[in-house]
Amino acid sequence: MRVPSILGLTLLGALASGCIFNNVSAEERLRDSVVGLNDEVRWNRMDLATQRVAPAYRSEFSLTHHEWHERMQIADSEIIHVQVGETRDEAMAYVTVRWYDQSTMLVAETTIEQKWEKEGRGYILADEGIRSGDARLLALPEGFEHDEDGNVRAIESDEEVDEEAETEDAGETAALATVPAG
Repeated sequence: MRVPSILGLTLLGALASGCIFNNVSAEERLRDSVVGLNDEVRWNRMDLATQRVAPAYRSEFSLTHHEWHERMQIADSEIIHVQVGETRDEAMAYVTVRWYDQSTMLVAETTIEQKWEKEGRGYILADEGIRSGDARLLALPEGFEHDEDGNVRAIESDEEVDEEAETEDAGETAALATVPAG
């Protein structure tokens, strides 16, 4: 009779552990996502970090983090505050990053405000911005800017604008030349 009791206890333990892991709170899942993303970014694991970023924000995230570990080096990062919203669909995290510009070797500090959205049972990064400190950490690379809707777009060079104007002018001239007289 001892075998069934050991088997019963093992089965009960497995069921209880499954219930415990399924009852992980939204706060704990958010904290896991925040810690995971910020550690991956700090250690230049951008391939893993971008998987934690909302598809709509991925291209901007990649652009604003493109010089991390090239022009700048992360010295330390600290998660200051993490909070799930009332509806648990949105959350905020504040992360302070200490970094240095490799060309000057001067240390800078930036606090980033991260906006997270619930996806499935976890959270993904939906947006981030500078709360305080040196804004160069999340600066867009040269040749890009935010449009009036807040989306990132490439800046057209003066040469591209001149070429487009010449093409339009040539098209108008050709249209005038083909207008029948009369």
